Amino acid sequence: METTGSNSTFAAAAGTPYAAEAAAETYRAGGNAADAAVAASAAVGVTEPLMSSIGGGGFALVRDSSGGAELIDYYDAMPGKGLPASAFGAGGSPQTILLKYGAGVRSIVGGASSAVPGSLRGWEKLLARHGRLGMKEALAPAVRFAREGFRLCRTSALWFGVAEEVLRLTDETRKHFYNGERVYLEGEEVRFPELADTLEAIGEDGAGLFYEGGLARTISSYMLKMGGIITEEDLAGYEAVIREPMSVRYGAGAMHTNGPPSAGGPTLAQMLKVVSAYKLATMPEAEYVRVMTGAMKLALEDRETAYLDGEENGRVAERLTGEEYAAEQRRRIFSGFGSPHTTHLSCVDSDGLAVSITASMGYGSGLVVPGTGIPMNNTLGEPELNPRGFHALAPGERLISNMSPTVVSSEEGGIIALGSPGASRIPTAILQTVINVLDFGMTLEEAVLAPRFHAEGDLFACEAGASTADLDSYERVLTYETPNMFFGGVNAVRRTPEGHFEAAADPRRSGGSAFA
Repeated sequence: METTGSNSTFAAAAGTPYAAEAAAETYRAGGNAADAAVAASAAVGVTEPLMSSIGGGGFALVRDSSGGAELIDYYDAMPGKGLPASAFGAGGSPQTILLKYGAGVRSIVGGASSAVPGSLRGWEKLLARHGRLGMKEALAPAVRFAREGFRLCRTSALWFGVAEEVLRLTDETRKHFYNGERVYLEGEEVRFPELADTLEAIGEDGAGLFYEGGLARTISSYMLKMGGIITEEDLAGYEAVIREPMSVRYGAGAMHTNGPPSAGGPTLAQMLKVVSAYKLATMPEAEYVRVMTGAMKLALEDRETAYLDGEENGRVAERLTGEEYAAEQRRRIFSGFGSPHTTHLSCVDSDGLAVSITASMGYGSGLVVPGTGIPMNNTLGEPELNPRGFHALAPGERLISNMSPTVVSSEEGGIIALGSPGASRIPTAILQTVINVLDFGMTLEEAVLAPRFHAEGDLFACEAGASTADLDSYERVLTYETPNMFFGGVNAVRRTPEGHFEAAADPRRSGGSAFA
């Protein structure tokens, strides 16, 4: 796979080769990195259908040509406006299903698990603020893939198998994801004609069709019928929110990432703040691993206990990423101390516009809205996204998230846009990739391919060839002989200070890259 574009003016990396090519196609048609990112997002929602959807949400980190940055928050929101108290909690008849993943992951599915989706409002905002093209042009590649068909990639096929119980929850869902008596397998051709019609209609009429038009009534009516709590008022009131990104200095560069109420970006920033005091490239291996794993463990511990309330998360993040707290963590490191379905894509163009998008639909609710082809999220059913409990948020509140779309820029003009799926491994995967480039001088491809490790609680997990040390201090040690999707799937693009373009799609998942 091509990883450098010597004569290119654009680079993209995304969750599937189809999505990366959709980005390049849209750029060649007169778009920029923002238009390309929307095209890739829509194409991922078709060709990696359990990772994201117009029935889910996400975040877009945008770094403009002048060096300014903003975060477009179009993540899922708590529904239920206008409903009685009896509709919430057990009143929604939530179903719990055991997914076939490792030791098994329990996930609440069905109508009661679905939050208000934000994808289309987010894409609309991104195009309006930074794009050159309209929704119709941006959705065109996704419409084509959905109507004409595509070959199911390895990662999607794996998740089809993991979630086969969810995918046969209703006859409507089986119709889309089952090939006869089994789920689709890797390499088989898949088509979603109803979703193609829906995307085409949205391209013509705009995102308002989903949130305020006839489609909104169809979605709400079905979700309420299935025990859900998404009302027409919820859909009509949903807005993508522009937020100030979290910014952290690292060496001579600056990192922008997803800030509160999300917890993923602050966790990444907290790790980077701790390790920034050390000359990592010249450290002995044992000391390097101790610094990195210590930063990981302490930040992830804080992620589990400190980020509970969206309104308070800003103050929490400010404290946990401050120099005083970082110094305290460094002392603890050297004194001793006791993945929902997600996808990522990155685009950068010759003007210096960079867009980093992470999107998710949880593990999927198991519901596809009849006649529309839209799979709905189950983010209300994921415990790590709802630390206060099932249906505990007030209608309209945003859910907490690990998603951390990130852009790193240097004073010399270099830009890296990157991010990853992988739940708690999101910040640790991004951290190692950034350090591999900035501290160890790796190319983007080398940085993404390098063996990774992850430390959290009493667990140390690593890929063969990764740096390791002091493993006796961990109760659980997992070693993977080959690169594994447990460690995320970093999709990254880079414009070097000299103006060359690089792209790296993580082989741990079925990503792809493209240039134009």
